[in-house]
Order: sequence, then structure tokens, then C-alpha cells
Amino acid sequence: MGISIRNRIYWSFLILVLLFVINGLVTNFTLNKSKKLSEHISTLIDPSQQGLSDFRSLLIESKMYTTNWVFLRSNQEDKQALKQLHKVKYPALKKRLNSLFKQLGQPKMTDSLQQVFTGFENLLAVERQLMASLGKFTDYDDPVIKFTAEQEVEDEVIPRTAQLLKLLDRVNADAREIKTREFQHLESYSMRLRTMILVLAIIIVITGIFLSSYLTAIITQPINLIIKMVNDLGKGKLDTVHLPASRDEIGNMVNAVNDLSNKLRETTAFADEIGRRDFTGKFTPLSDEDVLGKALLTMKDNLKISGDELMQTAENLIQRNKELEQFTYIISHNLRAPVANIIGLYQLLMLGPDDEQESKKLISDLGTSIQKLDEVIIDLNTILDVKQQVHEQMEQVCLKQIAEDIKETFHGYVEQGLIEIKCDFQAVDTIHSLKNYIYSVFYNLISNSIKFKRPEEKLLLQITSYQKKDKISIHFEDNGKGIDLKQNGDKLFGLYRRFDTSVDGKGMGLYMVKTQIETLGGKIKVQSKPGAGTTFIVDLPQNDYAVV
Repeated sequence: MGISIRNRIYWSFLILVLLFVINGLVTNFTLNKSKKLSEHISTLIDPSQQGLSDFRSLLIESKMYTTNWVFLRSNQEDKQALKQLHKVKYPALKKRLNSLFKQLGQPKMTDSLQQVFTGFENLLAVERQLMASLGKFTDYDDPVIKFTAEQEVEDEVIPRTAQLLKLLDRVNADAREIKTREFQHLESYSMRLRTMILVLAIIIVITGIFLSSYLTAIITQPINLIIKMVNDLGKGKLDTVHLPASRDEIGNMVNAVNDLSNKLRETTAFADEIGRRDFTGKFTPLSDEDVLGKALLTMKDNLKISGDELMQTAENLIQRNKELEQFTYIISHNLRAPVANIIGLYQLLMLGPDDEQESKKLISDLGTSIQKLDEVIIDLNTILDVKQQVHEQMEQVCLKQIAEDIKETFHGYVEQGLIEIKCDFQAVDTIHSLKNYIYSVFYNLISNSIKFKRPEEKLLLQITSYQKKDKISIHFEDNGKGIDLKQNGDKLFGLYRRFDTSVDGKGMGLYMVKTQIETLGGKIKVQSKPGAGTTFIVDLPQNDYAVV
């Protein structure tokens, strides 16, 4: 079984996504390493250095305050500061430094710091003796006490402080060395990260170019041939596309277009016989839903009876052909745009982008064009499948249940008080029809009313069924924005035709509603005025319907 175009695109983009994921994982791993190093520096090393700096300032303050205590009898401010240093500042600083160095995990530095603590605490003991000896104002008048205290400052306080400062500077130098090593590691991770990102970026760009070239190669040629054939169909030329058989979307599209061409050729041949008034030829409708073939058969029978009826049937055939030409033109136009974009982007990629950013943009644009092409192909398949196996799927359809299921879909709008949907199916509640089509018609008309509600007003939607003489009628009446039928009536049910671009949509909803209703043998009408709401009227044939 062949790999579909969608799967090939899926796997191609999966490879690119995988490369991006790998790039992200590698980048995340390296960034986490760098983050941990940065946190280690900011939460341990820097606070440790700051603590050592504060300790050095504390040593100098201790020496200064002690000297002032001895030599300046009246300096009460420095005396209070020295007491505060002994009781509060030093214990708090010691606790902070012990906590930081314990987390830092440097035994040598910790031992050196403990030596400084021990030496400083011995110095504090000396200072407390001095503070006690000169504790009163009158103690300064005793020359022996005063001289002894001054000698202690000169012989003990100043030398010990200088020694402790040197030892503390060595600890601080070790801390700076550790910080330098951590910064070198951080720079190493940054360099490694830049290198890995560059290598992965090059791999991603090369892979993207290869995948885009591959996808362009498998799509461009078949699409160009299909475009040519669709253009020929638009000109009335019936031809076939000759390509190797494939079981992907392109192959299905080729088969569908070739089948369409062959069936149109048969229909055209039969129409030609009728045009020459040759009623002996045999013609079998392409399917039970072959509207054009049945119209030709009806025209053939009518031509045998009346020339006037022949002319009327011929006009119907011409109208059908015009609709077919319009359909082929729309499909051709919508296929040509993304294909032209793909070809242009491919040529730009083959020339080689100037930089990585431009390459990524081209690859992104290529993906967007391929997505649009895929959407057109899906739309085409949806339209071609609308009229297949209708009668084989007929069943009893409960209109009330369909409406309740769809109302549940928009439950959020109801809860918010934005919309209110009322239903009255007393006249007709159950019909014999195609459930998927009835559901689709209800869903599209209800969602259409919600889309085009007036922002300032709550949407009121009334759905009512009526039993008439030869048909069943279902009305969808809302108080929304309304439609200017004079300006937009001709394109309201057209394929890819939109009359209000302020809301999202592709212009397929009402086209599919009209197509499905007509396939069921019914008709749809609209009554509306701008600002006065809209009423869609769906008429279905009475025959083959069971009214409950």
C-alpha cells in the first residue's frame, strides 16, 4: 500500500520536530548546568565573599572602637558600638559565615576561617578586660589603669588585629580563586552551548532543505498535470492525466479527475446524440444520484413529445454545464495558488537562502502552502463524496434528537447566556432520510446563526417544522445581523463565497447545505434584511417521509 502524501508530509515534519526537540533537550541540559553554576556563585560564593568582607570590616571596627574606648573617655557612641559588636554583630556574622562555608564544602577554607574566629574571640576577651578596667568615667583618672590599658592596646589589640586581617585576607583570596574557577566553568558551558546550537541548527537547515526538495518533487509534477487537465475541463476539453498508479491523495485525485473526465465524455456523447435528435442510443445514468444523466434522459423523453420541452431541457443542460465549469474553475484556482507558492518556495530554496532565519521562514511558508493544498484536496474529496450511496443509508431520523445533540455542542454559549435555541417539532418530528445530511444541515445553519449574531444582543433562534400539502418545511429563524440579499444573494450559497469576512470561515458551509438538501430532492430559501435577522427555509419532498 502506498504512503499517502499527508503521511509523507507528517513524517517529514515529525523529523524536523524531532530535531528541534533534540536541540531543545541539549540546550535545556546545558542551560540547567549553567543555571546551577550561576546559582552556586550567587547563593554561596558571592555571599561568602561578602561575609568575609563584612568580617574584615568588623575586625577594623573592633580595633577602632577599642582604641577609642581607651583614649577617648567621652566617646559614648563608639563605646555603645563596641558593646553592640560584641553582643550582636559578631555572633550573627559568625553564624552566617559558618552556614555558608558548611554549604560551600571547602574544608581547608573552613579550618582557616575557624582559626580567625578563635583568634578574634581571644582578642574580644582582651577587649572585654579593657572595657571592664575603664568601665567608669573616674577610672580614666587613675594613671596606672590608664597606662596599662593603653599598653594593652599597643601590645595586644593592634598586633592581633593585624595578624587576623592577614589570615582573613588569605581566606578571601581562596574564595576569589574558587569564584574564578566557577566562572571559567560557566564560560565553558556557554561555549559548548553555542557550538551545539550551531551544529544542530546546520543539521536542521540541511534536513529541512532536503525534505522540502523531496516533497516538492513528489507533488509538483502531478499537481501541474492535474492543473492542466482542470484548466482544459474549464475550457470544455476532455482529457485524462497519465501518471504511474499510486494510492495516495494525488493518485486518488488523479483517478477522480480522470473518472470525472470519462463520465463527462460519456454524458457529452449522449447529449450530442440528443442534439442531433438521435433518440435510438442507449444511456445509463452514472448513478442513482446522477442529476445530469437523469436530466438528459428526461430531456430525451420530452423531446419525443414536444419541441418546446426539448428547448427547456437543453437550457437546463447548459446551466448544469455552466455550474460544472464554475466548479472546475474554482478548484483550478484554489489548487493553482498553493502549488505556485510551493514551486516558488522550492526555487528559492534551491538558490540557497542568505541566512538561517530566511531558510526557516521559507520552510515555514512551504509548510503553510502544503497545508492549504491539503485543505483544497480535502474540500474536493468532500464535495465529490456528497452524493454517493444516499438511498442505501436512509433511516428514520428524529429531528428533536438531532437538534438536542447540536444544542449540547453549543452548551457553553447557552450557559453564558449568549444564545437561546427553541424548537417546535409538533407538526413533524421524525422523517425518513439520510441522518448525516440532516445533522449536517442543522449544524451548519445553527452555527451560521451563532457566527453572525449581533455582538450586543443575545441570539434567539427558533427552529420549527411544518407539514404542508406536498412537502415538509423546516424554518430556522434568528435575530442576528441579517443579510443584504440584494448585494449578496447571488453568492450566498456559492462555493468559497463569503459575504461577511469579520468572522472565520471558508465559504463551504451554506454550499454544502444547499448541495445536501438538493441531493435529498429538496430546496432551500432565505429571507433576510440587514439588522432584522434571517430565516432559512428548508423544503423536503413529502414522498418517502414518515410523519410522526
